[in-house]
Amino acid sequence: MKRYFKFVLLLGICFIFLTGCIVDLVVPENDINSPATEGSSADENPVEGLGTGKGTLKIYLTDAPGDYKEVNINISRIEGHIAGDEEEGEDKGSWELLKDWKGGLPVDLIKLEDVSMLLALLELEPNKYTQLRLFLMGGEEDAWIVIEEPEESEEPTSTVPLEIPSVYQTGIKLNRPFEIAADMITKLTIDFDAEKSVIKTGNGKYKMKPVISVTSETYSEGEEIPEGSGLVSGSVSYYESGESALVGIGGANIELTGGVYIFANTTTTSEEPDPEGDFLLDNVPAGTYTLNVVAEDYDAYSESVVVTNGGNTVVDVVFLTEEPGGISGIVKEAGSVSTFINGATVTVTLSGGSTYSFDSFTETDTAGSFSIEQLPVGSYDLTVSAEGYVEYNDLTPGGIGVTAGGIIDVGIIELEPLPPPLP
Repeated sequence: MKRYFKFVLLLGICFIFLTGCIVDLVVPENDINSPATEGSSADENPVEGLGTGKGTLKIYLTDAPGDYKEVNINISRIEGHIAGDEEEGEDKGSWELLKDWKGGLPVDLIKLEDVSMLLALLELEPNKYTQLRLFLMGGEEDAWIVIEEPEESEEPTSTVPLEIPSVYQTGIKLNRPFEIAADMITKLTIDFDAEKSVIKTGNGKYKMKPVISVTSETYSEGEEIPEGSGLVSGSVSYYESGESALVGIGGANIELTGGVYIFANTTTTSEEPDPEGDFLLDNVPAGTYTLNVVAEDYDAYSESVVVTNGGNTVVDVVFLTEEPGGISGIVKEAGSVSTFINGATVTVTLSGGSTYSFDSFTETDTAGSFSIEQLPVGSYDLTVSAEGYVEYNDLTPGGIGVTAGGIIDVGIIELEPLPPPLP
């Protein structure tokens, strides 16, 4: 009897131990119109009843509120597990790469409170999927948190490394069955609870133990966002004044914020088929957003953009490696001592066979003065036009040379009055 009791006790301890190991990777689930739980069966053919043609999969990332100032992670890829057929069994099947990011996708989870980031927009063949697998990068520079210090502290915040255990680098399994049906849209939302996922260890360090829920929705294409959607595309580059040309910046982080969504991407690199520095954000609901660009060794850049239904908003961001310069002067009537021309339009255009197109303009004030600043280093053509006067074109050989940080004064520009009309 004692021997039997010891056996049962040992068996119970093993069960508890194994259960504890499994809990570390258990992901809570939440069903919203999930086709995998409404009338589908594990014994069905994986594509039976899903139609022919492709369906759409949208994967979003969001976060529950947390007390940290920042929780930064780096996502390397997302995979989906296609269910096996009747002969293989549902637990077989195969893993399919859904989305990967070269160099990783940096995400501050705290910025995703009450908003969603579009991680992937895919056109897929009809199929049944049993789960997702989310991969995190675990380098020292890939994950960290920012903590707000007490008021009495000299530093308002502190940045602390966040350890990503190797088990999560090889994939966090998200047990969320879903289906891709022809001409239907499946929306998956990965809710990453940053507050519960960051664990403070006994030695004062912090490590990641993900607490994630996944919800799914399936709807027809006609039920998509009523205001429609558009694209935001463009390039990020720096201006090389020696060659008067733009050089693309690969790997710059692009983020579009506004409304209830965040869209993120990185610019293409020289290893990709598209020109270096290009980017594309698609399926963006119509509206007004802020485009944020972060490129290493350059100041952060922000610009307000408007996305229209079916439109493509093009934004080309150019960083200057040298301090910009400017051109100034005064415009007056030829032959007159005191007739300064107010409201004349002064236009300067980058010249000298440049492969970079740049122009800027301003109007003269009541004293005929003008000043155009923030001009990239280079040579410029200058024109002045005003009602009732002959247009003026500067004839400086090679153009007006703008140097770093300098304001070039072109002096007094005289405009000839137009001859009176013939009687």
